[in-house]
Amino acid sequence: MGVQYDIYKLRDKYKLSETETQILQYLLNHHNEILTMAVRDVAAANYTSAATIIKLSKKMGYTGYIDMAYRLNFMITGRKRDRKHTSELTGFLNEIPDEKFDLFCLLVEKHRQGIIFVTATGFSTPVADYINRKLLVKGFKSIQTNAYGVYDTNQIGGSLVIAISKSGETDTITKVIEYAKKNHMDIVSFTGPQDNFIARNSALNIPVQDDQALDDRNITANYFYARVMILFEYLMSRLMDKAHSDR
Repeated sequence: MGVQYDIYKLRDKYKLSETETQILQYLLNHHNEILTMAVRDVAAANYTSAATIIKLSKKMGYTGYIDMAYRLNFMITGRKRDRKHTSELTGFLNEIPDEKFDLFCLLVEKHRQGIIFVTATGFSTPVADYINRKLLVKGFKSIQTNAYGVYDTNQIGGSLVIAISKSGETDTITKVIEYAKKNHMDIVSFTGPQDNFIARNSALNIPVQDDQALDDRNITANYFYARVMILFEYLMSRLMDKAHSDR
């Protein structure tokens, strides 16, 4: 079975029935093959009629089956080309050892059934919010919190902590890390590349390029925070790809 594309927005937008949703998923999964398939072949593969597929194409604004097949194929292949394109924005990923990517996948998969805490403060807070939301939509049990009591007693039963700190020395977060380590939680951290407390106390630290290590108040332009978000997207993509390949 091919990749299951997340098409719930398309389904809602065009008010697709269960059968129409199944057909659309099939067309996306077989976007190359359908270019040489007749509409009746697609209908047979989905145990439906050619009329149903043509009706779907019209419903989605295409002129017909062939128009839909070519446009869907272009949409998928275009996105694949974008993913393969390495720009200066993502070039920093090449500086991170591949073993760290592999270890991240192992640690997060290890805690798939557990509770993941995400912690950050200051300018890193929006990054933590993004990471927390990403984990939730991927089906993980994730909570974003800096509350010392949560980590000190660990009554919720957290098993993994993801921490973001540019300096790696922010008091609010170092205290959280101390409590987490005391309770034998695994710690994954994203910090600047300099030696720091959080990195030393993490099961996995991924150092991220920091343009302004001496700018504590973040007055000048710094892409550290953006890089962490890009890096996390890459890590989750790698994790999901691994999960699909293991099935």
